[in-house]
Amino acid sequence: MAASFALFVLLGTAFASDVDLNANPIRKVVNLMETMQAKIEAEGKKNDELFEKFECYCKKTQAELEDEIAKADAIGNVKPEDIAAKEAQLQQLQQAVEELKSEEKEEEDALAAATASREKEHQEHMKAETEHAGTEIAAESALKALHTNETDPDKLNVHEAVANPAVPAAFLQVRSKQLPGEVNAYIKQIEETSEENWRQEVADDAKATGLFENLKSSKTKSIKTVLDMVTKKQKKIGDMKVEIVNMKHMMNGGAEALAENKKMLAELKKDCAQRASEQDEKKAIRA
Repeated sequence: MAASFALFVLLGTAFASDVDLNANPIRKVVNLMETMQAKIEAEGKKNDELFEKFECYCKKTQAELEDEIAKADAIGNVKPEDIAAKEAQLQQLQQAVEELKSEEKEEEDALAAATASREKEHQEHMKAETEHAGTEIAAESALKALHTNETDPDKLNVHEAVANPAVPAAFLQVRSKQLPGEVNAYIKQIEETSEENWRQEVADDAKATGLFENLKSSKTKSIKTVLDMVTKKQKKIGDMKVEIVNMKHMMNGGAEALAENKKMLAELKKDCAQRASEQDEKKAIRA
C-alpha cells in the first residue's frame, strides 16, 4: 500500500505540468490517471511493435543458421578422397547424359527416316491411284468406242478403238483382226485386273500406314523417356556440383564456420528467449 502511494506521488510530480493545479482534487487525480494510462498505452504499443520486429529477426536468423548447420552436418568431416570419389560419380553422370543424348538423336533420326519413307510410299500410292483412275476412264472410253463401232461400223474400227489416245498402252496389244466382242472381253479383263490391283494397293497402303503409326508412337514414347531421364540426371548433376563445392568448403575451414554457427545459434536462442520473457512481463504489468 505504501509503495502504491509512493508511485502515485511520483506520477503526480511527473505529470504536474499536464494538469490544472487549480482543478478540483478529485478531477486532478482522474486527469493524472488518464494521462498516465494514455502514455502507458502508447509506450506499450511502441514496445510491441519493436518486439514483433525483433521476434521476426529471431525466427529468420534461427532458420538460416539451422539450415546452414544441417547442410554442414550432412557433409560431415571431409577428406580429399571423399571429394575425388564424388567427382568421379559426377563424371559418370555426365557421361551417362551424353550417351542418352546420343540415343535420343538416333531415335529422332530413325523417326525422321521412317516418316520420309512413309511419305514416299504414300506418294507412290497416290500415283497408282491416278493410274488406276486413268485406266478406268480409258477402258470406259474404249468400250464406248466399240459400242459405237458395233452400231455404226463405218465410224470406227476395232484397232482405232484400242489405239485411241485415251486408251492405255496395254490395250494396244489387241490385234486388229479380233472381233469387237473379243476386244470387249479383253478390255473388261484389263479393267478387272486394274481394279483388283488397286484394291490390293489400297490394302497395302492402309497396312503401311498402320505400321508407321505404331512405329511413330513407339519412337515418340522412347524419345520422351530418354529426355525425361536426361532432365533428371542433369538435375542430379547440378545438385552434385553444389555438394562438391560444399565439401571443398568444409575441408578448407568449413569446420570452424560450423562451430561458429552453432555457437551463434545457441546465443541467439538464449537472447530471443530472454527478450520474450521480458515482453511477457511487460504485458502482464500493463494488464
